[in-house]
Formats: sequence, C-alpha cells, structure tokens
Amino acid sequence: MFTSIISSKRYWVSVLLLGLVFVVLFSVIEHLMQYGGLAWDTFMDEKIKNGLWVRYLLSRIVGGLLYGMILGYYFELRKRKLNS
Repeated sequence: MFTSIISSKRYWVSVLLLGLVFVVLFSVIEHLMQYGGLAWDTFMDEKIKNGLWVRYLLSRIVGGLLYGMILGYYFELRKRKLNS
C-alpha cells in the first residue's frame, strides 16, 4: 500500500499543495508573531541582507515538504481505506 500511494501522481500533487499552504500560513503567522505586525523593512534587514535567506528558504522548503508528505499520505491512505 505504501509504494502504491507514494508512486501515485495524485499524492505528489497533494504534497505540493499542502506544502505550499503550510509554508505560506506558517511564514505569515511567524512574521506576525515575531515582528508584531507587518514590518517588511525589519524582515528584509534580518533575513535577506544579513545572509540568512538561504537558511530561511531551506527551512521553509523542508518543512513544507515534510508536512505535505505526512498529511498527503494520511489523506490518501484514508481515502483508499474508505473506498475498500
């Protein structure tokens, strides 16, 4: 069952969509909590100009991918169990 889910195209589409939604929501919530509002200048100074943009970007990609893979697998497994 695991290999059939991992090899399906629908699983990877859901992984990308769930990961993207996670990255956007997580980034917005973190930004609001860290800066107390929309502080683009401070964000740019801390993350982009100080050279932390690679770490910031990699953390978002890895986090989104892991989140999408876990939830995508859960939803696919649940769907297949209900259809059986």
